[in-house]
Amino acid sequence: MNFQPPRISPVVLRLILLQLMIGLGLLFQSLFFSFSVIRQYLELSFTGVSTHYYFWQFFSAPLVHSDGLQLFFNLLTLYMFGIDLEQRWSSKGFFRYFLFCALASSLTFFLLAWAIPSMRSDTFSGSTGAILGLLIAYAVYWPERQVYFFFLFPMRMKVVVLITGLLALWYAVSSASYSLGATAHLGGLVAAGILLFATGGEPTRIGRVFDAWSAKFKTRQTKKSEVLQGATHLELEARIDVILDKISRGGMSSLSAAEKKFLRDASDRMNKTRH
Repeated sequence: MNFQPPRISPVVLRLILLQLMIGLGLLFQSLFFSFSVIRQYLELSFTGVSTHYYFWQFFSAPLVHSDGLQLFFNLLTLYMFGIDLEQRWSSKGFFRYFLFCALASSLTFFLLAWAIPSMRSDTFSGSTGAILGLLIAYAVYWPERQVYFFFLFPMRMKVVVLITGLLALWYAVSSASYSLGATAHLGGLVAAGILLFATGGEPTRIGRVFDAWSAKFKTRQTKKSEVLQGATHLELEARIDVILDKISRGGMSSLSAAEKKFLRDASDRMNKTRH
């Protein structure tokens, strides 16, 4: 009987292609340029978020990898275990779970950098945290399934996850004195474990958790929009004057992300009113 590799699922395919494209971009950049614009804008750094407001780095950093070997093993693991999980959860459920684990890793890094000022020059990248989250989920659903650890040793999935988790913990502890990245990846593993434990791994219950968070976010954004829409023209101008005074004293860099967004939204509303 000929071996037939599993048919790749939509989200797994898109994630693989996206990470490959970024990896190829980094390779091209390293061959022809002496600076790294891609890493500067996509890798997560404390100053990038807190000073320059590059909030997209929370999402982009897990898609960037420090070297080709890390990229290869993460993509291979995503392919080997992500397809079954996507089929079980649906594409939407799988994507939200992957994003949840990836964000947990990014937030862990940012909070550690905030708590340890001497480490704020570190940067964070790699989807290892999300991959660890996928492994623990796979072990919850198929604990007795046999896989080949490092492609050599046949083991049950629950044993593979235990060994992988211990290796990740050892690596995080051993590198904690000079890098926060390895420790941050454990954030994805811990967050996945908490979510799966709280929901019993039931796909419907996991979906409800994500739906509840999504609903809260949408409600908050709606309330902010209603406050802006309900303000009078004079109130908007008064708030804009305060922000313009702040710009004249400290420049645009002195504004918070909320103040910049208010200026954009207020400008859009006033332009619509004029027309």
